[in-house]
Amino acid sequence: MKKNLYYRSVFKRTSNAKGGILVVILLFSSWPRLLLEVFLRRNMGERYFSFSTALSITVALSLIPPLFALISSNVIPNYGFVFFLLTYGTWYVFLGFFVFMAIQRREEIKRLPSVFDFARFSLSTGQAHPFFIKFKWRGRSGDRRTIETLLEPGFCFLVGLVLWFLAQYIGAVIMISSVMYGLSYRALYRQGDHFIMDKIDERISNEELTKAFVEGRPMDETRGFPFYGRGPTDPDMRRELASSFMVDDEVVDVS
Repeated sequence: MKKNLYYRSVFKRTSNAKGGILVVILLFSSWPRLLLEVFLRRNMGERYFSFSTALSITVALSLIPPLFALISSNVIPNYGFVFFLLTYGTWYVFLGFFVFMAIQRREEIKRLPSVFDFARFSLSTGQAHPFFIKFKWRGRSGDRRTIETLLEPGFCFLVGLVLWFLAQYIGAVIMISSVMYGLSYRALYRQGDHFIMDKIDERISNEELTKAFVEGRPMDETRGFPFYGRGPTDPDMRRELASSFMVDDEVVDVS
């Protein structure tokens, strides 16, 4: 497909505000997603899953309860080891299971086909748990987008909510992670949607450019594609000018 210079300069403008929000969400969702994905996913890509990052998360989270306990002991007179165990015991149980599942994910990757033989996408987010694939609501099962943006984070949020009601602070971590999990996948799907729409719109602009610019037809005859700006009064000059709007995409020679 030819590159439409008019479309790319007039229509293909990215919103700095929206783009910045998506970048922030994706940047800060890496750890929260991994915290849940080791339980939810199987056969993740070699470059997507990082065991060292999982260990970093474990160390960081293991330091939080003692810090809060130190603060609480100065505020609550009767705060002691028993109270700490009752509120943060499940925190460390969760971290233990997290490390165990991270080891399982690492071992899975070792058994997968080599990415250097073009047998595997190294950035794969993995396969969803069969529970979510088989889950049906009113007789309908969800597609991958529904699973990643709604079912997986929704299930984890409910688990976190139950733990929070049971006075287990790890529930708050799970709830926050589930929110970031859902938002990050929504951001990814939004990027994918806009990529496809950009390609569709550019193709339409290529096909309707003559009608809109040269012939000056209204938008209801050009599938909604308008031309903004003045042009030569001579139709032949407009046609000649329109041909310069479209150029071939650059091809990089790596030989």
